[in-house]
Amino acid sequence: MLWLGLLLGSGSAGAVHTVRVGFPEAIPPWVQPGGRAGIAIELLRSVLQAEGLHLHPVQQPYARRLQAYRRGQLDALYDIGPQQQQHEQLNGSISQPLHSFDNVAVALGRRQLEIEQLGDLARWRVMAWDGAGNSLPAGYDRLLALADGNYLEAGNQGHQLVNLLAGRVDVILSDRLIFEWQRRQLFPASLEHTPSLRIYPLLPPKEAGLLFRDSGLRARVDARIRALKASPQYQAIFTRYGSETQP
Repeated sequence: MLWLGLLLGSGSAGAVHTVRVGFPEAIPPWVQPGGRAGIAIELLRSVLQAEGLHLHPVQQPYARRLQAYRRGQLDALYDIGPQQQQHEQLNGSISQPLHSFDNVAVALGRRQLEIEQLGDLARWRVMAWDGAGNSLPAGYDRLLALADGNYLEAGNQGHQLVNLLAGRVDVILSDRLIFEWQRRQLFPASLEHTPSLRIYPLLPPKEAGLLFRDSGLRARVDARIRALKASPQYQAIFTRYGSETQP
């Protein structure tokens, strides 16, 4: 355990101990590219600082994050749920959700796609987030869509809306805040100039918990997450990014 090793090996009572956490490369506003901040990073940093710990974010593609965790190079993984933990056979315990994702399907309004349930996506070219395949609910045959060339995942979710507008895909699966962030970046002057987009609320909310190697650290983090959510600071972090709270 990296954080415990640092704790035991330090000779200074006032030392700040580091927790290495695996994050995606870029899912703004949650995680900014290039090592910059983001809502999720700021939330977790506040949680760990309250315990006298320092957050070291490690931003990698999904498969590399999991590999680094298995090798003991990371103390925790951001956004891992029970279904993913079981599928990927990852040891550890999952924390209280740091926040939630409000995942939706988005298509061009002019296409007027008839999508009433998740299974209807099988007819269309879908771009989801990196690692989505292990957390999508039943009703969408991802493997069949993948075999037909109708499913892919974006390592950088900032590219999703660009691909949708360019006609390279028919539907994107994205968190609502990520989608709104992309739209503001592409059309900063006025959202009135944004092409008509239709949102399909097909997916249930997804809790963004953290998988910790050490259950003792996870328990400490749980208490701090609950305290942060009850404080004005939680809302303030979302507000800094022009986003609504998704607890």
